[in-house]
Amino acid sequence: MKRNVVLVAYNEIALKSKPVRKNLEIQLSSHIQNMLTRHGMKKAKIDRTHGRLIIKNVDSEKAKIIISKVFGVASVMSSIEISSELDDITKTAVKLASQIIQSNQTFAVNARRIGDHSYTSKDVENKLGEEILQLLSDRGVKVDLSHPDKTVHIEIRNDSAYIYDEILKGPGGLTYGSQGKLISLFSGGIDSPVATWLMMKRGGSVLPLVIDQRPFVGEDYLERAFSVARKLREYVPLSDYKIYISSTGEVMEEIVKNAPKKFTCVLCKRLMYRVACHLALTEGAHGVVTGENLGQVASQTLANLKVIDEVASLPIHRPLIGFEKQEIIDIAKKIGTYDLSIKSVHGCSAVPSKPATMADLNEIKRQEEKLGVENLLSETLRSVAKLSL
Repeated sequence: MKRNVVLVAYNEIALKSKPVRKNLEIQLSSHIQNMLTRHGMKKAKIDRTHGRLIIKNVDSEKAKIIISKVFGVASVMSSIEISSELDDITKTAVKLASQIIQSNQTFAVNARRIGDHSYTSKDVENKLGEEILQLLSDRGVKVDLSHPDKTVHIEIRNDSAYIYDEILKGPGGLTYGSQGKLISLFSGGIDSPVATWLMMKRGGSVLPLVIDQRPFVGEDYLERAFSVARKLREYVPLSDYKIYISSTGEVMEEIVKNAPKKFTCVLCKRLMYRVACHLALTEGAHGVVTGENLGQVASQTLANLKVIDEVASLPIHRPLIGFEKQEIIDIAKKIGTYDLSIKSVHGCSAVPSKPATMADLNEIKRQEEKLGVENLLSETLRSVAKLSL
């Protein structure tokens, strides 16, 4: 049976106050429209009604996949729209059931209703259950309200009804950009894309910043970062999206040549924070996102994070700080970045064999003064460039 509309549900947005909810609904509608337009569905029509968005004039099967990547969307259902007349509902739902329920499978009917009707939701469920059992009696089907193989869903909304059997989960959260702008320190490894995605999910407009450390990393390191950023771009409901690149190779040569090797990673991270905070202030962003995870590497001990944080002029957001690695991997697989992130690349060759795990702040400042870090930073900031994804 042809699904002629897409039903979109949201959760967290519905919990907001009336004016905030209205603004977020409008923004969510706009983001869905933008995403569909990017994929050639320029004639999509979106209606807002009682906690749902109803999308028309689209290829519903293709549209639901696209919409399932829009932040704020809890679930997407490719649906059959009909009148709310009980006879129409029964006829359509029973026909759908005959197509999707196979021999010896179990089924359930789930109905919900908004508006004034001559029947209740329970009336609909009972009637359809009886009709389906009678029609498919030769298939040996049974009702199972707890764990059915198939469920026929009916949403009755005033004069219309929507029938579907599959629910595709969306990312949920808040609409992209509704909470302001952030800069993400982005390597393209497993962690930083997940951290970026999680802050996007919470309403951040997150712009990736790639630190180009060549010759201490290979060309493939940058290529991986760009490929992963392009994957994340699939979740961004904007017509134009930028990635920033800052070249720090010459500064790293100074650090490696003139500072104690054990401090290389801490000095490098403090430089990254300076660059990211400067870019954030330039772009009107409210903070910096990192993929740091407590205790994962030497620069991510509590002692070293304190030393690194000291140089930041804006809040540093670490959504992964308490995650186990497998939890991060699971999210990376879910959002589609994992296979790209694990590609073998020539990583940073400046990492010392015995890095400091408890760097002293005063000592780090002395090393930076010897290096002339402010002059080095000025050179680095002049190198910042941006590209469209």
